[in-house]
Amino acid sequence: MDENSQRFEHLTKFDIEADFVAFREQIIKEYGEQNLDQTILFFERAVAQANKDLLYSAIADAKTAYTFGQFNNEYRIVYLVGFLSQLHIDTEDFGKARAYCELGYKMLDPNDPDYADDKAKFDELKEIIDSESWKDDRNKNE
Repeated sequence: MDENSQRFEHLTKFDIEADFVAFREQIIKEYGEQNLDQTILFFERAVAQANKDLLYSAIADAKTAYTFGQFNNEYRIVYLVGFLSQLHIDTEDFGKARAYCELGYKMLDPNDPDYADDKAKFDELKEIIDSESWKDDRNKNE
């Protein structure tokens, strides 16, 4: 057996010719939900950073968590998106806050038992953004 065959021997149990969804399901079956642990850890770290008023560090960690979170099917990613919207409100970057808020609305699942509460939270974020977004124009002119 040549060196390359040995190095990739463990991958032969996967059908690499399968479509994306089927291939992803094979990987989940073998290894579990992709990046879920990393998503949770970076989200928790982002919250800890925000609690220390290290908002820009919290944004960086939350964005990393969001990147990992896009590769798993967890509904709670919507909470991370809401958190990112809130962080951008806190740093008076209302354009990004609005973008994350709009993304969060799109991610809400009407069949989830927490839908009404989740939607109400995004409604609150949108209200803050709508009432404070004039500051974006002021900040751009400074």
